[in-house]
Amino acid sequence: MTHPVATVLVPAWNESGVIGRTLSGLLSSPAAETLRIVVIANACTDATAAVARAAAPQALVLETPVPGKCHALNLGLAHADPRLPVVVLDADLQVGAADVLALVAPLRAGQALAACGRMDLSTEGASAPVRAWARAWARNPYFARGKFGGLFALSPMGVRRVFPLPPVTADDEHIRRSFAPDEIALASECRFIARAPRTLAALIRTRRRSLRGTRALRAARPAGEGAHPMLRAALAHPAWWPDLAVFLGVAAWVRLLLALEPRSAARRWERDTTTRESVVQP
Repeated sequence: MTHPVATVLVPAWNESGVIGRTLSGLLSSPAAETLRIVVIANACTDATAAVARAAAPQALVLETPVPGKCHALNLGLAHADPRLPVVVLDADLQVGAADVLALVAPLRAGQALAACGRMDLSTEGASAPVRAWARAWARNPYFARGKFGGLFALSPMGVRRVFPLPPVTADDEHIRRSFAPDEIALASECRFIARAPRTLAALIRTRRRSLRGTRALRAARPAGEGAHPMLRAALAHPAWWPDLAVFLGVAAWVRLLLALEPRSAARRWERDTTTRESVVQP
């Protein structure tokens, strides 16, 4: 019998269009036998739970009527082995079991409290402005330390530091800011795929949600991050300037929209639905 080396928590809200692809990719190699997978379908009004059970019969699929990713993660954690690392995986990403094992390796070795990998942003089917924004975004020096978001891992000690999670919107960023940079390992062998929104309108919606969430956090952003390092890096490469102009235009428009929105909009959850359409389940 193979003993698990980590628990993978997959929170999911109305992800029936993509969660089958995510789980099938995760389970496509024998290495998946070493992972305990817990899917938490929260406040779903679609077939997320049924699709998850069909794609991953060995997974534990929980259902709760209470909305919220943080609540879902708190619920799923109760089914994790407290002696092992915990991996958090968004239901719309693509990653293989070998990548997840590479992600938890530095934690099992006691080298860090948290770990992140490298994200490849797919712009397949995206509009030209979105592709330009994605090229500029990928050149941000911040990514030299990997992408802490969508997929990351915590050691047992790291779990105890951040759980139970408070009901915040920017959950990934809240967790990242709970650790000093030298407490987070970059597992370069771990790569995962995220899909960029296909339309500019969808991109603006998701960026507005992201910025709204990070503004609500109390912990400060680590030094050396933000727009200034990105601008300095771009100035030395004139070929990057058109992409940078699109990136800055999106950022300015998002900030203007946030400045103009009423307080009643603060709890809206704006998601990208363009990458959740026309996905064929296995």
